[in-house]
Amino acid sequence: MKVSGKKLGILILFILYFVGAVAIGFRIFSGMEGLSPLHLLITFIFLLYWHPKKNFRFWLWLVIAYIIGTGVEYLGVQYGFLFGSYEYGSNMEPTVLGTPLVIGINWIILSYCFTRFVRKSGPGGWNHWVVALVAATLMTAFDVLIEPVAIELDFWTWAGDRVPWTNYTGWWIVSFVLNYLFLRLGLDQGKNPLSLWVLLFQLFFFIFVYAVRVA
Repeated sequence: MKVSGKKLGILILFILYFVGAVAIGFRIFSGMEGLSPLHLLITFIFLLYWHPKKNFRFWLWLVIAYIIGTGVEYLGVQYGFLFGSYEYGSNMEPTVLGTPLVIGINWIILSYCFTRFVRKSGPGGWNHWVVALVAATLMTAFDVLIEPVAIELDFWTWAGDRVPWTNYTGWWIVSFVLNYLFLRLGLDQGKNPLSLWVLLFQLFFFIFVYAVRVA
């Protein structure tokens, strides 16, 4: 039976997320948490490959989104700007000046997937501002789920062991900016068959690990 490239890509990501969730959740293999940056990079490459139109505006958004995402994280780690006082753990290495090289890619993945999801599933009459706002709100809600899992897995830790409310306002602001730029550049057009699956796999991963190791 012939398997299409799209189905093969979805299958590979499913295996990666499922094995990662089970192995990390039940602590089957020591050090699996440290493979998370590689996991994010693979996810990014798959999304990039299936993006329908890789024109100049697409590459421009990738560069801008990476710079913004990495830049605000650097300011957060070094000065507590926007998010609050926190630092990254060993499982997010490699880092430069305390900032993971992959963190900008994480912002790209989330902004890309959530914005396309809202654009495709929301009312057709929504303008760019509304789509960016709704997607930013969903991204921030997703961070509420991410935080306890990320702390448990030593992705990052907060001063005083409490997630400040500024983290969520900061997440919303950065998310909105990235989402709006994505829409203004017309990158929501066309189909990427993997973007929704990436959201579902990430939701599964964090819900599973939360249920097994955190709750």
